Amino acid sequence: MRSTLAIALLACLNLWSGLCHAAPAPGEAPIRFLLSFDDGPVPAPGVHTRMIQRSLQDNPVMPGIKAVFFMQTEHPVRGGSEAGSAMMRETCEAGHVLAVHSGHVRGHVSHTRMTEDELVRTLDRAKAHIAETCERTATLVRPPNWSYTPHTLDVYGREGLQMVLTDLSANDGKIYGWIVSLRRRIHLHHELELVAEQRAAGKMPVVDGVIPVVATFHDTNLYTAEHAGEYLQILVEEAREIGLPLADKPFYDNAAELTRAASARAELGKWVCDGASRTVSLRERLFGDGSVDSRRDCF
Repeated sequence: MRSTLAIALLACLNLWSGLCHAAPAPGEAPIRFLLSFDDGPVPAPGVHTRMIQRSLQDNPVMPGIKAVFFMQTEHPVRGGSEAGSAMMRETCEAGHVLAVHSGHVRGHVSHTRMTEDELVRTLDRAKAHIAETCERTATLVRPPNWSYTPHTLDVYGREGLQMVLTDLSANDGKIYGWIVSLRRRIHLHHELELVAEQRAAGKMPVVDGVIPVVATFHDTNLYTAEHAGEYLQILVEEAREIGLPLADKPFYDNAAELTRAASARAELGKWVCDGASRTVSLRERLFGDGSVDSRRDCF
């Protein structure tokens, strides 16, 4: 009895944290959703971005949620206008994390189609705009169309940026003339099943005692803006339906913790993917010569 107690006490003393509790294993830790939004900001008259942030702040699931907003900082109807810059500032002041999507005046221009000089120039412009607006350095990037190459990854690294892709996607980035999403619950249920498989296999990293699961939406989509609170409920309800354990706080409510989790996922560089990896652009899937692995960067 005494020897067993002595061993337990010694183990506690050896823990880096100084606490008598080891971090949960990857297959045992609960998940926490890391929300991200692409393509904004959307200032007046649409104010989609503000609608989303109000839902994140005040909702029946968990008030005060914080998210990463990947911005088009220079596009004249996004961050490149006075109203757009004001929306970026409002987003920062609300405690969210601003990150780079595009720093090109034409907005959604693929990084893989730029020269290195142009890519560096636009990344620098985006970082400078975020720093000036938020008094905070941008450290995260998500390329337009999620299309990248080893070369663009190298440029990101030299620019002090880490690439964040996603585990879940609402598939709301393309608008085809209608905004109703009838399959949103079924779709997210399926993607959460894939998350559950990778968690059970112990492949997903634990950060601060939880597994960050990156979920992506688009604040340019009016349906998403109007139904953001409903999406929060769907994520939580479907996770519970599948049996995925949720952290006491199922979403992030602290910018520092949010950034740390996103950085850890970026450093690992692995994402939950379905049959056709979202880490490969649609153009590469449909028209590529087969030289690109359609499952690259998937668990």
